[in-house]
Amino acid sequence: MSEVAADRQLEEVLKSLRECRGVLAMKVLSERDKEKILDVESEVEEKTVFGMCKSLNKGVRGSLQREFTVAMVIQTSAFEYPHHPYMSMICGDQVVGELVNDEKRIEKLKKNPTNLFLWKNFVVYIRKLPRDPEERKKMRVVYLPREPIQLRGLQHLRNSVFGTPSTEGDTLIKSMLCIESKESVLGTCLVGFDIEE
Repeated sequence: MSEVAADRQLEEVLKSLRECRGVLAMKVLSERDKEKILDVESEVEEKTVFGMCKSLNKGVRGSLQREFTVAMVIQTSAFEYPHHPYMSMICGDQVVGELVNDEKRIEKLKKNPTNLFLWKNFVVYIRKLPRDPEERKKMRVVYLPREPIQLRGLQHLRNSVFGTPSTEGDTLIKSMLCIESKESVLGTCLVGFDIEE
């Protein structure tokens, strides 16, 4: 693909993102910007979350590994998020906790006394938790990569990933995009993608 054609494809993707409901500001990140965000997220991943284990933000990491990564400041009530469960607790290849959006399944899981709900729809399967303290150290809360629904149907696009940064990553992205508001209704996200040759 010629450089002109690639630029045209990129502009088409950026136009689609710019026109999404709730997008207030956006920027294509430089390699340096990506490194800064990854550094902040890596520090966050070393901290314990929910008093249980460390985290791993696969959505953010995946979006930063793409050829193009767009950072956006969004109005959270207006922006359309990909809604399938975006977080799980894993140990090795075993899911020991997860976000559940099906109300009937939540009711069924609540009837089992060996299931612990950290909040309304996040369940930890106590029986699946490792007993060995060394094994427990391998547990991670994983923020899963999701497909950005805003880019569905666009041609010449591959490997698109949507990621939601940590609070610290959110603050950094807002500063990169010169947004100073601390309102909780303003969030950030990353969309990474490759353009086909």
